[in-house]
Parts: sequence; C-alpha cells; structure tokens
Amino acid sequence: MPVRPDFDPNHLYFITTTATKRAHLFRRDIIKRIIIDSLDFMRAVSWVSLFAFVVMPNHVHCIVRFLGDHTLSGVMRDFKKHTSRQIIRQYQAEKNDQALGFLALAAEGVPDQRFKVWEDGYDARDVFSAAFLRQKVEYIHNNPCQSHWMLAERPEDYTWSSARYYLLGQPAIIFVDDASEWLS
Repeated sequence: MPVRPDFDPNHLYFITTTATKRAHLFRRDIIKRIIIDSLDFMRAVSWVSLFAFVVMPNHVHCIVRFLGDHTLSGVMRDFKKHTSRQIIRQYQAEKNDQALGFLALAAEGVPDQRFKVWEDGYDARDVFSAAFLRQKVEYIHNNPCQSHWMLAERPEDYTWSSARYYLLGQPAIIFVDDASEWLS
C-alpha cells in the first residue's frame, strides 16, 4: 500500500508514480517529453518547487515542495490527468492501436474511463532529514544506471533526469530548483 503522509506545505516529498500494470509506456522520448513538460509546467506556474526528477520506462520519481494552495493530492491528480490525456492523444495521432488497446484493457471496469495510463495512487514520502534527501536524490539519479535498466553508463548521461544539474553543474532538460539549502 502506498505511503501517503499527512500533507505539510513546508516539507519536501519524494514521490513515485507508476504506469498502469507497470508497463513500459514511457520508453520513447516523445512520451518522456510529455511527462517532462508537465513537470516543467507545474514548476513554472508555481504549483511546486522541483528539486530532482527522473522519468523511467514505467515510473517517475521526483522530489518536490508544494506551493501556495496546491496540495499533494491535487497536484498529483492534475499531473496524472493531464499526462494521461497527452499520452493517449499521442498514441491516437500515431494510430498506435496496440498501445491504445492495452490502455483500454487496463481501464476495463473503471467507471467513466476509456483508457488507463497510470496506476491508481502514488507513493509519497515526507523528506524528514537532509540525509534522507541526499539518499533519495542519489537514488533518483542512479536509477537509470541500475543493472536491470542500463539506460545510461553514468547518471549525468541520462537526459531524462536532473543528474546533470547536480553532478556537472550544467542545466538539466528542464529547470530544477536547487536543493542545497535543504541538504545542509
């Protein structure tokens, strides 16, 4: 069962959300771009401060702080709803009947839903210390290099994460907020 902490707007959260049936829906760059653009939008319109992220073939990890009246549950709902629509639209434009058939099958029995892109819920962990934050940032950045993924030789070589920012001091594919003050 996913951990869903009591929401505190002054805290950072390590969040994981997964594709339906853990399918590798996010393998292609065009799909990863939809997810990245959504994270970038949420940061640009001040829904969140985005400190770290990675888009994997079947899940997304990020570390965020929710801003203003934007809550964990509200932002996750809107993120998943928007990215689902965009991913489905992409598959429809490509006439990718195999992917659409899979997403339709995943939605069977779900009221008012024709396709299902994401698993229900998400895992959200309250970042309770600088050591925990450091551990999760390293985990996020090293995830693409794990032996069962082997998406990159080095974390900073994986385009779809914030590793370049932290490891090389170079821009990531989207802007990230600096976690330095939280790491001390």
